[in-house]
Amino acid sequence: MSRIRFEWNVESQQMERFDSEDMELKRRRRRNMILLAALIGLLLATIAVFLLFVRQRVYEVETQYAQLLQDTVKAEVAALRIGDLNSFLKLQDPEHAGWMNRQRLMFQRYSELKSSGAIELTGSILAVEIAGERARALVQEDINELPYARLWFYRRNGDGWRHIAPDFSFWGEPGKLESPDVLVRYRGADRELARQVSAALQDWISRGCAILDCGDLPNMAIEIDPEATSEIAWINAPAMRLQIRSPYVDIARADTPFDGRLQLLSSRMLAERLINAHNSELAPAYPHDAYFLRGAAIAWLSEALTGLDSGALLMRSLAETYGDDRVARLLTQLAATSDMSILEAVLDQPPEDADLDWRDFIEWRLTLENELFSARRQNEWLRLYDTSDENVRLVAYERYTRSEAAPDYRVIDQLIWSKPDGGSQLRVTVQARGADSVAEEIILFNLVNNVWKRAS
Repeated sequence: MSRIRFEWNVESQQMERFDSEDMELKRRRRRNMILLAALIGLLLATIAVFLLFVRQRVYEVETQYAQLLQDTVKAEVAALRIGDLNSFLKLQDPEHAGWMNRQRLMFQRYSELKSSGAIELTGSILAVEIAGERARALVQEDINELPYARLWFYRRNGDGWRHIAPDFSFWGEPGKLESPDVLVRYRGADRELARQVSAALQDWISRGCAILDCGDLPNMAIEIDPEATSEIAWINAPAMRLQIRSPYVDIARADTPFDGRLQLLSSRMLAERLINAHNSELAPAYPHDAYFLRGAAIAWLSEALTGLDSGALLMRSLAETYGDDRVARLLTQLAATSDMSILEAVLDQPPEDADLDWRDFIEWRLTLENELFSARRQNEWLRLYDTSDENVRLVAYERYTRSEAAPDYRVIDQLIWSKPDGGSQLRVTVQARGADSVAEEIILFNLVNNVWKRAS
């Protein structure tokens, strides 16, 4: 028994000694860890303070550069406002003589606008983008009391910021906007333009295809590119790929960069594409009435999409009186050589009984008469006249023999009445524009087989 107790006591003493050594190691280890953590914390705090200092310094420098840029822009606008050419040129890039010459011409244009009271140089800076030594600023100017904006580019050197030629490589990062039927690709400076284009084209396609049968039309892809050679053009019309040049290459509306002009151009191109899809790419034959009808339908559809007046009077009156579906029906039945008698089938009544505005059609006919006369296409020219009437035929031959081109006509009024023989006659009032004068005339048209033919 005593032996067993002895061994147990020995083992107990050994365990106590081992426990004592473990506690000491633990205390040392804890102290070392606390010291290491303190050193790491101190190092991290030092780095954080340093980074904060660097960031603050960078921010201060960037703020200084941004303020210097704004001061440069304002000084440039002030020089334009007071007409100080020397001060204006000092802020331009002196290394490129071509740019200096362009800016001299720009200064002259501003001077002319100021003298006519057409421009107000507000000096408002709508946006600024700075990346290293390059910068761009969107600068507002009011023209005829409407807000416009120009994109000015700058490069920084030892003397500060200098206005340089448009830098296409600094137009901003690529971006895209997608909707169910439209994809718009753009670069940063054109972000707002892209947003407006995307919303408008998606709406136009939806409404246009509700009027016409668009068939298997592919989705539309639009590329906004400052380096595009044309203001707007199809890259691939069947694939619905359209390219628009950024208006900021020159000047854009500050509030609506997708302005009325761009809307009309793009809506006409879209309208033509939708009509081609509806009537299987019909190519009307000049000088038949089908040529006018297709062009008038394109103009009307553009007007229906944008709400902007396109001058499509005949098609507008057709749609307003009988419904948009009649325009679609007309396009479906249109053949390459159709004449205006096609309207009787579309309206289910004689054209003279329809409440239609013929002014743009008659104006086109009078222009066509001049074109055929200049080309000496006598037979086609004579078909524009009611040669069944002996007096009209004699007047037409005499007019053609004189070899004198008619003046440019603008139709300003119309009246349809019945002749004594019961036939219908269209009486139009026109403004005849000569080289030095404008005079009003009355021109008569007889309805022959549901087609208006000149009778005076």
